[in-house]
Amino acid sequence: MKKIFALIAEAYEVLVDHKRRAVYDQYGEEGLKSGVPGPTDFIQPYTYHGDPLRTFHEFFGTSNPYADLLDYYENPPPMFESPLGKGYKEKDPTIVRPLALSLEEVYKGGLKKMKIQRLVFTNETCSELKLREKVLSIPIKPGMYPKTQVRFKGEGDQGPTRIPADVMFVTEDRPHDTFIRSGLSDLLTVQTITLQEALCGVTITLTTLDARTLRIKITDVITPTYEKIVEDEGLPIPACPTKAKGNLIIRFRIVFPEYLSKRSKKAFGDAFKIMQDDEERFQKMDCGTLGKTTNE
Repeated sequence: MKKIFALIAEAYEVLVDHKRRAVYDQYGEEGLKSGVPGPTDFIQPYTYHGDPLRTFHEFFGTSNPYADLLDYYENPPPMFESPLGKGYKEKDPTIVRPLALSLEEVYKGGLKKMKIQRLVFTNETCSELKLREKVLSIPIKPGMYPKTQVRFKGEGDQGPTRIPADVMFVTEDRPHDTFIRSGLSDLLTVQTITLQEALCGVTITLTTLDARTLRIKITDVITPTYEKIVEDEGLPIPACPTKAKGNLIIRFRIVFPEYLSKRSKKAFGDAFKIMQDDEERFQKMDCGTLGKTTNE
């Protein structure tokens, strides 16, 4: 194969040079390599330098279209022998496996151990294969994003005619009872509250992913689109996990009563009338304050 490759390179070097090609077309290989008289002087004989790689690098540089062929020439794949003959080993396709992580694991980081099974040679002659278990340790960086790829090279099945595949784990978040990831580093929780709590205020108690207790007091009127943002209570940001964290977003599901008695309806009506009167009073106070400020 190397000899053929060298002949191709030599032919290419001759054919792309118009003078050498003209000599070859008129006098053949013997004239090209022996030298021939020219119109004004003697044309020196052509001698190939013998390095086909040099030829291709000279004409195509680092972006030559034969890069794959050159790599194959310089670093040929390993071969195998069998009763049917010889052949080149091919690498098996990458084995992709999901790696489900709890939000607690993502928050804290650490090592995740995963057990795999693979065929391995059990003797020096590489003629016997057996199924073996192996434990791979996967580093989990605090705040690691979903779809992060962790690759272990050559951990696939061994075999006489194959190069073991890489094993790649792709991370994903495991469902959590309280939180879900929002974006890359924020946490989102939806809390169920009563109509009374939505109108009168509520204190939300949450257990964080690192087992702390958060008590968030809310005095605002909570509407169906209301959100409470608690800064720095989300997931660590992988670039600087000890200093920066995302936010905690609290949304609300308000439970309305399914039935109201006449007495309850009257009480609600009176309450809403008081609320309306208070709102009108506040508006008048604001207008009075604004007018006083303008006159001054």
